[in-house]
Amino acid sequence: MTVPPAAPDDQPAITPGRRPAAVLVPIYDGPDGPTVVMIRRTARGHHSGQFAFPGGRPEIVDIDLCATAMREAYEEVGINPADVTILGSLPTVETITTNYAITAYVGRLGSPPVLVRQPDEVAEILEIPLATFLAPGLPITEDWDLPLPGEPWTAPPEGATPEQRRRAIRFYPWGANRIWGATARMIEHLVIAIRSGRITPGTNPTA
Repeated sequence: MTVPPAAPDDQPAITPGRRPAAVLVPIYDGPDGPTVVMIRRTARGHHSGQFAFPGGRPEIVDIDLCATAMREAYEEVGINPADVTILGSLPTVETITTNYAITAYVGRLGSPPVLVRQPDEVAEILEIPLATFLAPGLPITEDWDLPLPGEPWTAPPEGATPEQRRRAIRFYPWGANRIWGATARMIEHLVIAIRSGRITPGTNPTA
């Protein structure tokens, strides 16, 4: 499969030693326009309960990271790779806690998918109108107390100031939820790609 690459100017240098991973950003035309499929992780391991795109680590059967993203999306939410047209990839996003370098592939679905949740890894499947992420004033930045939700606690150094016990977090609101971390950075890259015209997500994009 030939995948349009991320724009060279958008791709940061990847820190040596990061472990590769890949996710699929599935988009289909829903009642409210282009709609993104996301998941909420189960309460296990790092990033428990956090929002993400379906994906994971490569396995020996994967010919490349795009194949990883497609396989994981099928395993986690039941999206058939045959129904996906890859529109392009986004700049790689790194994680500190889990030491991953994650490549996101934007996939166009020809019709609304029949989604099936993998219960061990996926607590909930979300179908979010893309317009949610394209709204003015997003992402929002707030100072959050440590530890961050779903992440292990690391005690601040002795004598740490209140500012050192907090971190500025950029996030996208979805109802009462907040989509943050590596996933929020991927959404930022997606919004930039749509607004620049590099990726056209659907027949009625709302960029």
